[in-house]
Amino acid sequence: MKETSAKPALRISHIVHGRMHVGNRVHYLIDPKGKGSEHAVPESVVLKRWRKRQFPNHTFSGARLSSTLWRAVHQAFGGNLSQWVGRSVLEIDENIKINRVGLKAGDYLSLPSAETLHALFMTCGLVRLQTIIARHTSSEHKGKSGVPDLFLFATNQTTGLPTIARFVEVKKPEEPASAVQLAEIDFLNGLGLHARVLRLIEVE
Repeated sequence: MKETSAKPALRISHIVHGRMHVGNRVHYLIDPKGKGSEHAVPESVVLKRWRKRQFPNHTFSGARLSSTLWRAVHQAFGGNLSQWVGRSVLEIDENIKINRVGLKAGDYLSLPSAETLHALFMTCGLVRLQTIIARHTSSEHKGKSGVPDLFLFATNQTTGLPTIARFVEVKKPEEPASAVQLAEIDFLNGLGLHARVLRLIEVE
């Protein structure tokens, strides 16, 4: 997979202003034109810009993904995954609550919100979910992750279903994308999902 691919389009600006260091992290102004004073880490900048997108009858949402996402899904939903694709946000949330203690206790496993999981399940579908989880729980993948930083999606307000979905690895101008990250993006695209690297461009 070549990082230079600009697809799928996100229709948000990748231009950033106001670079500053907070601890060991770089922060940028959230506003794409460099206005205001609100700063955030690169992943949050992209997430906040996505959430401000507008399209008739749609709401734009998204979340940062943990490196243990798919192993956490496997532990929380396991062999019952086929029963959860198509379930409501409320039902998924109840299952998260039941399994949250076990997730915290084991291997730093972390799940996103029920809303995000619902969108992930509906976007991927059962077969692709099983393929992804099999990859991330295999012995060959042990010690690796490559899970993209963000899952961005838009929900149709009438149907309650995601109609746009993107997996995004966010990189600062000088930050390299690892071979594992690029392989994961290639893997997701190979399944017919939409994944890419979004490299930010700094402007003074």
